[in-house]
Amino acid sequence: MNAIRLLALCGAALLAVPVVSTLGGSAHADGTTTKIGVVDLERTLYETDAGKRADKKFEKTRKKKQDKLDKKQKELQKEAEELDKQSTVLKEDVLAEKKADLQQQFVELQDLYAKLEKELASERTQLIQDLLKQAAPIIEDLAKANNIDVVVDASAVVWADKSLDITDDLNAKMK
Repeated sequence: MNAIRLLALCGAALLAVPVVSTLGGSAHADGTTTKIGVVDLERTLYETDAGKRADKKFEKTRKKKQDKLDKKQKELQKEAEELDKQSTVLKEDVLAEKKADLQQQFVELQDLYAKLEKELASERTQLIQDLLKQAAPIIEDLAKANNIDVVVDASAVVWADKSLDITDDLNAKMK
């Protein structure tokens, strides 16, 4: 029985060797290796003129949405203060109605906040995608010039040697 298990284990190990050797992904069938490059698009966004223009536009939109939210919040706060002042003179049923109305406005404010946050996240994603579209041909040229087979965004990498980072070269060529 032990001999059968040993034989099965050896067979499984032999079958696993080709699978494990391809997991590293560094060697091709012809003996060459895959060269990977890393680019930090966040840095490109904040360090290049193209990125700064896009970020400035995003911040303008963000501020406009924040101002809208702040205005609604101040209005709601003012109404709450007024209701608090009037609470001693209002009839109980009128007070309850006004509190319910105030609560509904608060829920609407929360909905507005969630909507604006979702819009901002979508706009930020679009900003990054637009920047990537502009950077893609430059990244491709840099990859070809440096014999890089794959370029990944730094946000998707846990760790990489600094020598793989081509962000400085990208940023120098971005307009």
